[in-house]
Amino acid sequence: MNASNDRRRDDARSSVAILAAGLWLATSLAHAAPQVNPAREKTEEEIIVEAQRIELERRAYAFVSGITHRGALTESLARWNKPICPLVAGIPTAQGEFILASVSRTAKVAGAPLDARKCNPNFHVVFTYDPDELMRLWRKHAPRLFGAASPTEVQRVMGKARPVRVWYNAWEKCADGELRGVRTGANLSESWTYMADCRIKDTRLAFNSIVPIQSVVVIVDIDDIKELKIGPLADYIAMVGLTKVDFYGDLGDAPTVLRLFPVSVDATPQGMSDWDRAFLKGLYTTSQLSRFQRSEIARQMVKGFVAHQVN
Repeated sequence: MNASNDRRRDDARSSVAILAAGLWLATSLAHAAPQVNPAREKTEEEIIVEAQRIELERRAYAFVSGITHRGALTESLARWNKPICPLVAGIPTAQGEFILASVSRTAKVAGAPLDARKCNPNFHVVFTYDPDELMRLWRKHAPRLFGAASPTEVQRVMGKARPVRVWYNAWEKCADGELRGVRTGANLSESWTYMADCRIKDTRLAFNSIVPIQSVVVIVDIDDIKELKIGPLADYIAMVGLTKVDFYGDLGDAPTVLRLFPVSVDATPQGMSDWDRAFLKGLYTTSQLSRFQRSEIARQMVKGFVAHQVN
């Protein structure tokens, strides 16, 4: 009988010891386990951030699509691949030097090629009180400034009254470096003769040819920009000269120097924005052969915006 009682007491002590050990282990693990935020709260935060990023990417893509020329779905986006040599005429030297410095600085930041200080101009910026008369004289004495375009074609583009009129000499070039078609160069002393066809089929991922800008002619109507400060105007000239802009495209809600015109007395003229700089940077650092260059530019813009908290 005593032996039986002793066994029961030993069993009870063992049970108590096991229970105590279990409680101690559970308590230790509870204290050692890292504190985790509720899964639902973390998921909601991630969803909000992701939604903001997607919306920002949508806006960026709409901006890229809106300002680039309409042929971008069937041909590459246009940009400078040859060194840029800007020239400003028709205004006082100090103002001209300011615009030259602004264009050069913007091109350098974007990654566009710049020529040496002494070079043959291919980025012409001319200020005048009579743009129509200036174009008439150019067509008569310097027709090659507009490439091989007919007077009718030049008039269709440059004859529309705008504070800043822009002519782009930008022609298709094969991926192997050969130009397509036959045109006269934009510089008065130059001409090109090149292939009629690239001969290689385009793929679904890449174009077989690109559209490099050979030269740009920018005519500024002095009467229409009298109320503007030179800073925003210089930024506008740089923006429209470094990429082939669709002046009738949809700008969406993006902040951009392309909203500079029409000039409003109630609004402060806006210079080049983070959106403009990000677009130019993307244009000159993504592949010009890629059929998805617009999307790649938009993604690169968003990546920079997120890093710098730009809205």
